Amino acid sequence: MSMVKMVNLRSLQPPLALALTAMLLAGTPAQADRRVAADMSAIAGDTSQMWRDSVGADHGGLLLRRENAEQLELTQREIGFRYIRFHAIFLHDTDPYREVDGRPYYNFDRVAQVYANALKAGIKPFVEIGFMPTDLASDSRTIFYWKGNGSLPKDWQKWSDFITAFTRDMEARFGREEVRSWRFEVWNEPNLDGFWTKGDQASYFKLYETTVRAIKGVDAELKVGGPATAGAAWVPEFLAHARQVGVPVDFVTTHSYGVAGGFFDEKGEGDNRLVLDRRAVIDDVDKVRGEIDRSSFPGLPLYITEWSTSYNPRDPIHDTYLNAAFILNKLKGTEKTAQSMSYWVYSDLFEEAGPPPTPFHGGFGLLTREGVRKPSYFAYRYLSQLGKSELRNGDPESWLTRNGDNFAGLIWNYTIPDQKLSNRPYYTRIHPAQKLEPVRLSLAAVKPGSYRLRVYRTGYRANDAYTTYMQWGRPDKLTDQQLARLQAQTRDRPELDRTVKVGADGRFEQKLDIRTNDLLLVKLDRL
Repeated sequence: MSMVKMVNLRSLQPPLALALTAMLLAGTPAQADRRVAADMSAIAGDTSQMWRDSVGADHGGLLLRRENAEQLELTQREIGFRYIRFHAIFLHDTDPYREVDGRPYYNFDRVAQVYANALKAGIKPFVEIGFMPTDLASDSRTIFYWKGNGSLPKDWQKWSDFITAFTRDMEARFGREEVRSWRFEVWNEPNLDGFWTKGDQASYFKLYETTVRAIKGVDAELKVGGPATAGAAWVPEFLAHARQVGVPVDFVTTHSYGVAGGFFDEKGEGDNRLVLDRRAVIDDVDKVRGEIDRSSFPGLPLYITEWSTSYNPRDPIHDTYLNAAFILNKLKGTEKTAQSMSYWVYSDLFEEAGPPPTPFHGGFGLLTREGVRKPSYFAYRYLSQLGKSELRNGDPESWLTRNGDNFAGLIWNYTIPDQKLSNRPYYTRIHPAQKLEPVRLSLAAVKPGSYRLRVYRTGYRANDAYTTYMQWGRPDKLTDQQLARLQAQTRDRPELDRTVKVGADGRFEQKLDIRTNDLLLVKLDRL
């Protein structure tokens, strides 16, 4: 979290000082007379696709379950991510390593089935190497409901041989060229005790060195990286060590979340709280980008392989309409510095803390356990509907694009809440949005003719199943009728759908009502 730069308000003219004061207090840019304008002939470049690069899941074995695979297939049809990253490919439910009288036996059939299911859904594996197979672990301690083992290997040579066998098997099954398009990330959050032995840096560096040499020993073209740390940690040390010992690094990975810990809810139970700073997450990404470029590996790709509002799998902020605006704020702020922002995760069918207990329980997912689309889902769905070419645009909370003669614009507002409580009591209450000054969308150089204009909205009571769920008293189970109603509320019907004409001057104007934390998708398709 960055320190807020101090501004000398006395040096400003009174009206400007008052406006800036109001903006700082509100935590969002001043909204008076917001004009979003672009010239259809002024192309800034290709529209950024870094948001699409990757998405997270829980542990790999869940993709062997029908309901998880179906939700992934839905996500791919409607959004279309490129990679999927998940924990614990070497867990007991894939069971790739056994020892009998000290002799190792490998079986990668179920590991391969997990990756085959991902490929069938049209998404490539972002392979997270871990956790430690039980028979190879040096310690019996585990983490999470599904008991991931974060210990050192009891025998480093057996670990190396195992990784070599795993890599060879994947190439034999899927083909060398296919596996070369995958990514291999060594471990998950090794700076945290529980994920790795006492969060020990030196032993993680040994793990990385051993693992990358085993993978590259099979195929030097395979892409391997790390350190996969929590909180944007260890990157300078990791890169310095890799240079010192002469091991390759093809990309850097780390994680960032938008909450702070150490808070207590109204019952005195531990809780998190949203970081009330527009630069949260963005500053972490900027920091790591700078660390990479000052290292011996300047220009390496930076993949944020986990990020979200909160690292807590029971944080109700994940279910809210504010979460969608938060996502767009962070993606806009990192599109020039990160090559991937892998949202954690696509579905509430997620078991780190145990099976999902209720229809809405603050799970990480873009979809609920029943497959209801959350507001956050629509942040990504709207991004997927933007055009191939980005238009030059000075508005900081929008992407304006074209695809041939057609226009698609995504316009939003991210207002930091006036939040005095921690997340659990605050986001289990209904918070209506506040009306802002309208947005005036103005386009020039539009090809004359007839167009179909559609406007879609996500925000308070718009693609917002969670508010309805709270109105119902947060039931532990949904009736069939209730589930059908929530699905109907999140069909994303356009609130405006009509034919408009663009004259010979090529100008198009549209006034758009907007509220705090709304997302607006505007599509203008030539007929």
